[in-house]
Amino acid sequence: MSLQAWGLLFGFVILPALCIGLEKLWPQQRHYRTLRAGLGGDVLWYLAQSLVSRLLAPWVVFAAVLPVFVLAGLPLENYWAGFGPLGALPFAAQLALVFVLGDFLSYWQHRLFHTRRAWPVHAVHHSSRELDWLSSTRFHPLNEVGAQLIFVAPLIAIGLSPLAFVWLAPFTATYAVLLHANVRWHYGPLRRVIASPTFHRWHHSRAAAAQHKNFAGFLPLWDLLFGTYYHPRGAYPEDFGIEDPVPEGFWRQLAYPFRAAGGGPAAASAAEPARPATAAD
Repeated sequence: MSLQAWGLLFGFVILPALCIGLEKLWPQQRHYRTLRAGLGGDVLWYLAQSLVSRLLAPWVVFAAVLPVFVLAGLPLENYWAGFGPLGALPFAAQLALVFVLGDFLSYWQHRLFHTRRAWPVHAVHHSSRELDWLSSTRFHPLNEVGAQLIFVAPLIAIGLSPLAFVWLAPFTATYAVLLHANVRWHYGPLRRVIASPTFHRWHHSRAAAAQHKNFAGFLPLWDLLFGTYYHPRGAYPEDFGIEDPVPEGFWRQLAYPFRAAGGGPAAASAAEPARPATAAD
């Protein structure tokens, strides 16, 4: 079986089956059903997100870093090899750097999308009231492209090989889906080390104490450092979604950011002074 065929089999058969099975075995919200409201639209989002993240966004990133290659006189045929001191590092070291620095930049792009002007784009993702694995891909193309411009393009522009992102993508994409899954996992003593489904589901919670918390994709360290960590012991988020009037249905959600009059989440933006992590853990 070719690598491409394996990727399609994993993404459209194995991963959905695995997530559905995990949600049946360890449900956080026991009343959720697989055939839920909004399922059809989220299936379309799953297909659309697969295309945008793998085809459209990488070309936008390439266009964004192209001036760096032109100004530095670097041959474009070396794009995939990286350049400079960082591009000369062993590939394993580049993988580690991309993982950590990419997660750090992803934390900040996530906070950016919680600011007033960018919120209508990200509100589509937060509109799921029954949060499960499939909700992870209710992700507007502008959100995906903007995110990659912030956490992928800068690292390629400083010399790291784009192949490091390609190698990490299957893991990071799979983990992003798992983070939204309707499971009761919190990782116990590792709760402050690795982002768990419960950690991220608090991010989607309507609870006042959880607003603008838990932006990290894998390392809660960033939330701990910048005062946005929230993961109370023995408690689980119960109510999801937002007050914004995001409509149901794929096409109307796709149009929403362009039709939204403005506004944003109630509690301000990434420009606010950070508060220290509390004993909520």
